[in-house]
Amino acid sequence: MVRIQRKDGIIYERNPMRTKETIPSREQYKQTLERLSTEGRWDCLIAVRLGCEMGMARIDICNAEVKNIDKHHKRSLWVEVSKLVKRGRSKEKPIYKMRSRDIPVNSNLYSVLMNYVNKDAKYILRRERGDISKPFDVQRINQLYEETRIPWSPHKSRHYFRTQLKRWMRENRCYDEEVIDALMGHQPRDAREMYGVIDEDYKKEIVDKVFG
Repeated sequence: MVRIQRKDGIIYERNPMRTKETIPSREQYKQTLERLSTEGRWDCLIAVRLGCEMGMARIDICNAEVKNIDKHHKRSLWVEVSKLVKRGRSKEKPIYKMRSRDIPVNSNLYSVLMNYVNKDAKYILRRERGDISKPFDVQRINQLYEETRIPWSPHKSRHYFRTQLKRWMRENRCYDEEVIDALMGHQPRDAREMYGVIDEDYKKEIVDKVFG
């Protein structure tokens, strides 16, 4: 394992072979979900689906709170603590801030999620021990993948999300990189993309057709 220190001081471990892993196929993904369901590994199933069907990074998943389901829009999840992004143009002393975003949830996952969550708990991922008022460390997602023999990394789950969006858009002749970036939580590519808002119902319609 390789130890990496982020800009905010957090240290985590990364498998050096991660970049050589392949993105799962749709059939492999479906079979994996069926296996996790049969084995009753709902914690990992939820973590995998949040990554693969919502494009959430590990820090998003660990910090996702129950109260933020449907906070701003019906059938969405507001993530207050997301990945670190660079703000400002200074090369000598760049400014980094945590990014927040609202993520649409496809109808099928939404039903599973609402049956899984403990309404009295703070975080979506359930804790069986430890301080329930604190989120899991991001390494917990790696542990879940390893414990349940998921053949791809948590980061490849985000790749799967983007790949499926692109596949569906190309098949339906409606390719829109701006929508993909918005669903992934990426920054606008240029000034033109900073104007206007992508309709939330449209984003939910897309994720329903791709993953629902």
